[in-house]
Amino acid sequence: MEPVLDIRNLSIDYRTARGTVHALRDVSFAVPPKRIVGIVGESGCGKTTVINAVTRLYGANARRAGGEIWFDGRDLLRVGEDELQDIRGQQIAMVFQDPMTAQNPVISVGRQMIDIQYRESGRSREDKRRRAVAMLRRVGISDPEQRMAQFPHEFSGGMRQRISIAMALLVNPALLIADEPTTALDVTMEAQVIHLIRELRGDYRGAVLFVSHNLGLIAELCDEVVVMYAGEVLERGSVQDLFHRPCHPYTRKLLECDPARVLERSDRLPTIPGQIPDLRELPGGCIFAARCPEAFERCREQRPPAFPAGDGHEVRCHLFDPALAPRIENERPGEVSATLTARTREAPAILELDALWVRYRTAGAFGALLRRNRYPYLDAVIDVSLALAEGRTLGLAGESGSGKSTLGRAIIGLSAPHRGTIRFGGTQLQGLPDAAYKRYRRHIAMMFQDPVASLSPRRTARSLVLEPFEIHGLGGRDLAAEAQRLFDMVGLSAAFFDRYPHELSGGQARRVGVARALALNPRLVIADEPTAGLDVSVQGEILNLMGRLQRELGLTYLIISHNLPALRHVSDRIGVMYMGRLVEEGDADVVFETPAHPYTRALLDGIPAPDPDKRRALVSIEGEVPSLTDRPTGCEFHPRCRHARERCRGERPEARYIDARHVVRCHFPLREIEV
Repeated sequence: MEPVLDIRNLSIDYRTARGTVHALRDVSFAVPPKRIVGIVGESGCGKTTVINAVTRLYGANARRAGGEIWFDGRDLLRVGEDELQDIRGQQIAMVFQDPMTAQNPVISVGRQMIDIQYRESGRSREDKRRRAVAMLRRVGISDPEQRMAQFPHEFSGGMRQRISIAMALLVNPALLIADEPTTALDVTMEAQVIHLIRELRGDYRGAVLFVSHNLGLIAELCDEVVVMYAGEVLERGSVQDLFHRPCHPYTRKLLECDPARVLERSDRLPTIPGQIPDLRELPGGCIFAARCPEAFERCREQRPPAFPAGDGHEVRCHLFDPALAPRIENERPGEVSATLTARTREAPAILELDALWVRYRTAGAFGALLRRNRYPYLDAVIDVSLALAEGRTLGLAGESGSGKSTLGRAIIGLSAPHRGTIRFGGTQLQGLPDAAYKRYRRHIAMMFQDPVASLSPRRTARSLVLEPFEIHGLGGRDLAAEAQRLFDMVGLSAAFFDRYPHELSGGQARRVGVARALALNPRLVIADEPTAGLDVSVQGEILNLMGRLQRELGLTYLIISHNLPALRHVSDRIGVMYMGRLVEEGDADVVFETPAHPYTRALLDGIPAPDPDKRRALVSIEGEVPSLTDRPTGCEFHPRCRHARERCRGERPEARYIDARHVVRCHFPLREIEV
């Protein structure tokens, strides 16, 4: 069958003030009908540039250096603007990474779904509305007739992404492009979106081009995979071939870096040494040679062509030249084993929370009286008690809206607790005068979720790292030496001193954030999603860096993350939150191997396995997290729990100790209580 999309020898350049960036070079692959083709690779490898070339949404400084993109008998790089407008959004639809910025925040969802059918001139407005309602119901939006009048901000992240998919499929496109559609979602919403795309693929005529750096999602969803690096396709083939018989050293390294493949908690995760090369000055040989452990002289001198490696499987690597003896064992990669340094002493608690409660007022007294609202509050954190030992790591897991980040902000003083106590180093922080509290703030640092947005765009990396000294009035220091010390600590050279945040990669910006957090030698670091949006290799680099600094400086970490495999490797203890409550807490190995709460079990079951033979038939948790202003009675998880009984619906569970170090809030825990 003719492919829906056929990219042939595509090369794209960008003209910049610093020279020409050769973003894509000789890229070729096809998307067959009714198939899902995944593009995987590190940030900067050219995945988004390929999408921008297909839709012709690249910048004005872009230039096609060669190649063709064939779709429906036309080269998309040659068609006129009017013809291209007819193709975009109608024959080629797109689901963007951030659904909130992809949808108009001031127009209702219903109107947006009706307006997107503007080319259907033969349909009445009522008919368009019926189709929109049916599509919302098809993607799992409950009460679609009523929710058509709502605006995007009234939906959760997972629901907004499903609405984006509904809008894209409403025009029945021949090609659906999904650009990192689950990056901002937690594991349960991620699983729901992936299952939705898989199910809808069978109902509609189109093919899917799926872009992601998450290897588990690629294995879970795709039929074929294209591996890109620094603007080139290094390997492509079926998903079974790529995961069971990876040929290119880069593909094998990517798979090794996935935390889900590492069997046990480890001090050091696998990484890919080195950086993606500067695409303004290309090497003469293989683009991956500088980072390749298998490289030999020919790799550095000659660019490899595509060699066949099986039925429909191609690899750009000199090691697969039939004229050479085989140098790579073509076998299925196994899980990676790692070692963990034993911790022999039990340290005293540096942070203690006792019945902490964080509440936000949702209406003023007069407004609440007019609306007869007897409880005009939103309880974001409820009755959380925990202790964090010095020099240890506590990982906080849970879906979006579970209260993890609010808890972190309350500890650092960015959210005022309603009641309960926070003790740091034995001192209660509430009620301290501002001057005294500021002294304690020096010892508690925060790493924010978005590494670029959390840095001022007007300050250089050096200025950002040294800013804590200004804030706390710590003069009389050699700031040049301090800057060099901090940059050396996080593995950045002095060449980054004068760079602004937008000139840094995600991993580099995260390292600047780590250096800034450690500037004043804090005792406690609160890290909010430290691996969010990073490639698997960069995730390993950041987690290894944090682990090394913890061992060298005796740091204590509270790490908030959706990334459960990463949490397993860095945490001594795990806390699981749901709707503001801590529903389970225990030693990391115990919680991961024998979870006691059904919610924890469902979160762990929701982790996509980087193996196409282990695809899940069902999502682990159905439905959305209930509204915090309309909490279910009894156990708040019971509407989504497969093990719920009558008692769960009417009686709220109290904390129960499975053993001395493992506590759970559940009437019927999955793990037996030790006597």
